[in-house]
Amino acid sequence: MPHWLWERLGGWARRAAAAVLVAGGRPVPRHIAFIMDGNRRFAEARSLRKVEGHAFGYRRLIDALEWCLELGVRCVSVYAFSIDNYRRSGEEVATLMQLAQEKLAHMLQECDVLTRHGVQVRVIGDLSLAPREVQAAAAAVMAATAHHDRAVLNLCFSYTASEELLHALDSLAASGSSGSSGSNTGPHAAAGSNVAAASAALGSSGSSTDMGSSPSAADLDQHLYTAGCPPVDLLVRTSGETRLSDFLLWQSRHALLIFTPVLWPDFGFADLVAAIMQFQRHSAHLQRLRCAAAQHQASAAALVAAAAAGAPGQLQQQTQQREHQHEQGCQEKQQGRHQPPPPPQQQQQWDQQRDQQQQRNQQQQREQQRQRLRPVKVAPLPEQRQQGSPCSIASPASPSSPSSRSEASAEEAPAAAAAAEAAQQAASLPAALPLRKRHAVEAAAAGVVL
Repeated sequence: MPHWLWERLGGWARRAAAAVLVAGGRPVPRHIAFIMDGNRRFAEARSLRKVEGHAFGYRRLIDALEWCLELGVRCVSVYAFSIDNYRRSGEEVATLMQLAQEKLAHMLQECDVLTRHGVQVRVIGDLSLAPREVQAAAAAVMAATAHHDRAVLNLCFSYTASEELLHALDSLAASGSSGSSGSNTGPHAAAGSNVAAASAALGSSGSSTDMGSSPSAADLDQHLYTAGCPPVDLLVRTSGETRLSDFLLWQSRHALLIFTPVLWPDFGFADLVAAIMQFQRHSAHLQRLRCAAAQHQASAAALVAAAAAGAPGQLQQQTQQREHQHEQGCQEKQQGRHQPPPPPQQQQQWDQQRDQQQQRNQQQQREQQRQRLRPVKVAPLPEQRQQGSPCSIASPASPSSPSSRSEASAEEAPAAAAAAEAAQQAASLPAALPLRKRHAVEAAAAGVVL
């Protein structure tokens, strides 16, 4: 099958899948973030160089970007290079920087996906740590796509969320609570009106708030590298790792996290559709979480505004009540921990009661041990009155029959007389009689035939 035909069929299939996903008004993520993990393992499994694995990962990035745009996603963020990756070997870092420079130039010159979909590229992070060539390539691609207003691609390069939050707080403090919250001093400001264009394109709800009163979460959002972009709705990490690796922590606080075992170069359109379907199943719960957080922020902002206005208000009352409850709790703990000792007589009585209880317990234990060691008495067996062979068992006559009783007494009389005579003979035997003969006589007396 020709390549162009395969591409056209793939495009039709993706558009059909997109129509199914949005059918019935089902929600689609506005912002999807990818942690592109598994490039090196992909190369090792195929006996390739590590840089070739990263090249495959870049091609998958372009494919995933186009898939997201076809499915209606208007903001995509990818974790391209972490600040922690500078700790790798110098050779690998130099190779990755060279690859980043080449791919940024390729994105600017040959990639028609950005132009066709109107994607604005923003390379965000602490670019001062990167080589000058990479900084120049990043600035060029941001300037060339600054006028695009339909979608945003955030390339998180030389980035960590910790560094981003520190930068945002420094920028927020430097504003002096007097400037407009739309002013940006981060690396993305080099692209001119990138933030304003992104806000207009995406319809971001992060409106400028008056920072003269007190900074809020919305003010912090406006000073992040991703200013103007909606919060992350869906975060996908490939290769089976289950950690965020310091990536978009603030923006992903209410996002659905999906960890897939697929390596990033093997990540396909079906994997993306499966992730979006999981988001649709959990979208109602995520929306409730965001509404609750928004209400909490609004109430906190109202209390802060009331306190800043000088009114005692609800904030001061709640603060005083919490302080009073805390003091009471501390006093109760201290009183329970440092109680005065009891009087000597009461202490002596407690000691006697404790000793008596210990003695009773010891006596019970000794009695139980005595019961366990007591010998068991066994009742003696009744003597057998039956005559004849010891191996034979004679059935007794019925006591209700008189004839059977008379016959038994008649038969027992001569046997009893013979037994008495044998017993007299055994008693009259001399002690020196041989043992064999003595046993024969005693057996005859007992009615046993040897």
